[in-house]
Amino acid sequence: MELLTKLGEPNFPRIKIIIFDIDGTLLNTDELYFQLLKSELKKYNISLTEAQYGTFGLDDAVFHVGLDSSAVQKVRDRVLRSYYNDQIVKKLRFKKGAYKIIHELSKSYQLAIGSGERMDQIKRYLNHKNLWEYFKFIGHGGLVLGRKSNPQYFYTIARFFKAKPEECLMVGDSIYDTSALEAGCRVIIIQSKFTKYCTFNNKCLILDDLEELRKILKR
Repeated sequence: MELLTKLGEPNFPRIKIIIFDIDGTLLNTDELYFQLLKSELKKYNISLTEAQYGTFGLDDAVFHVGLDSSAVQKVRDRVLRSYYNDQIVKKLRFKKGAYKIIHELSKSYQLAIGSGERMDQIKRYLNHKNLWEYFKFIGHGGLVLGRKSNPQYFYTIARFFKAKPEECLMVGDSIYDTSALEAGCRVIIIQSKFTKYCTFNNKCLILDDLEELRKILKR
């Protein structure tokens, strides 16, 4: 009950919509991208730590390791070529408990994807893991200008479900996901081994894993 109070209940409307970030929250794509980026930086004799990767914004970490702009672009191009293809899906894995919680919560809540990722990549994820049936709305990086940093991103999702933003819960793993607070949504952060180094808004409920989320929200 204390955790639900942290989310604003019972003073806020009951949660009806759960918006899941997918990269690093449901799937191990954060780890896949980290390994690709780490491998490319090694060619420049630069080591990348988990703390740097999480603190500097995951894929944006490449801008903070001391490379000049030309080298940054080369690294990014090589990483993205390796990442945005059908081969990457063979390495996709659910985060611990992810499939179970999606399946269970879909019986009591309406679910949406809230990602800053490209739509074609999200489709790869959902097709490979057979997840289409669970999500009624797919939020992607091209949904609005500024992606998840723009409150309109979350207003758009709420309008689709004919719900108020306060009835929506954003579940993510990074600072980007806390932008949902600006739209009036509630936010739960499932810290990863990368984003555990970040400082999150104290309005967020911080959990260690998806199993905690299941216990809180299961009806």
